[in-house]
Amino acid sequence: MDKKITVDMIMEKHPCEEWTRERVESYIGEGKTLLEILELNIEAPDRIWTVTRFLPDALNRVFAIWNARQCETEMKEIANYIDVIERYYAGEATEQELEAADRAADWAAGSAAGSAADWAADWAADWAAGSAAFWAAYGAAYGAAYRAADRAEMRQRQIDKLKQMIQEGENSNKEEERDEQ
Repeated sequence: MDKKITVDMIMEKHPCEEWTRERVESYIGEGKTLLEILELNIEAPDRIWTVTRFLPDALNRVFAIWNARQCETEMKEIANYIDVIERYYAGEATEQELEAADRAADWAAGSAAGSAADWAADWAADWAAGSAAFWAAYGAAYGAAYRAADRAEMRQRQIDKLKQMIQEGENSNKEEERDEQ
C-alpha cells in the first residue's frame, strides 16, 4: 500500500467532472501514496473517494462495516445485520443468514417512519454487504456517515480510520517480509 498512485490510475477510476486530469495532476504530481493522498489539502470526501478506490477489497469491507457502525441506531435488527455482514465476510455466516438479516433490517428501517439515523445505518449496512467492496466503502462513507450530525467531525474520523488501516496494513506487510527471510 506504499506504492505510488498516479494521475493515470486515478483517471481510470472516473472521478467527477470537476476533477480534470490537470486538476488531479496539480495535487498528485508524479504520484502519491495512499497516506500522502489522505494528507492533501483537498476536501475530505475527495480524499476518501480516492483512497477507497485503491484499497484491497477486504480493507474496503472493514472500512464499510466500520462506517455502518458509526451510525447510531436503537434498532437491534440493524445492529444484527451489521454483525452478520462482518461474520459473513469472515466466513462465519451463510448467505441465507445474510439475506434474512437484510430483510429484517429493511423491515425495521422502513417501520421506523423516517428515523434518519436508523435509515442511514441500514443503508450503510446494505452497502457493506454489497458484492463490490469498493462500492461498499463508497456507500458507507458517502451515505450513512455523510448524513451524520457533525459531518466535518465524521469525515475526519473516516480519514483517521483510513490512515490507521493503511498503516496497519503496511506494518503487517513488513512483518510478513521479515518472516519470509
